[in-house]
Amino acid sequence: MNCSSGQDARRRDRHGWNDLDHYLSIHFAQLKRLGEYIVERDELEIDLTDADTLRIKGRIYCVHSLFLDVAKTLEINDRHQVRTIRYKYHAGILGETPRSIFRYDNAHPYTEHPDDHHKHFYDLVTWQEVDPPQWVGRNALPTLAEVLEELYDWWNETGQFL
Repeated sequence: MNCSSGQDARRRDRHGWNDLDHYLSIHFAQLKRLGEYIVERDELEIDLTDADTLRIKGRIYCVHSLFLDVAKTLEINDRHQVRTIRYKYHAGILGETPRSIFRYDNAHPYTEHPDDHHKHFYDLVTWQEVDPPQWVGRNALPTLAEVLEELYDWWNETGQFL
């Protein structure tokens, strides 16, 4: 019974260790699924920089001139498992001047936050960043697919009316 509970606890950690092949198959399957309604072009590059590091970086072009810039660093353990250690999901809209909509990252700490995982917002009138960012926390951090779905929802609820 205890062994099963330990396995259940590990499964609930969406951002914990995952087999590299499984991680990549989920990554590509989600982008394919999202291609049915939001993703138009995926220009992400996946690079095994060394035996211990995998990087995913680039831009995903979406419907309605939306985009998501992605920069992720994943560490690789000796069992060929990966987990994200640094990330940035920067959502925006293209135009004469590209505009930021929101950004998730853990690139810099905020002393008032329990951990480094947070979300930046941008004022939709001035397009300036709103301070301070909102703490999200590691457990509530969205996946890449969830960020793309959030961007799609933003368009439907707000963006199309600007």
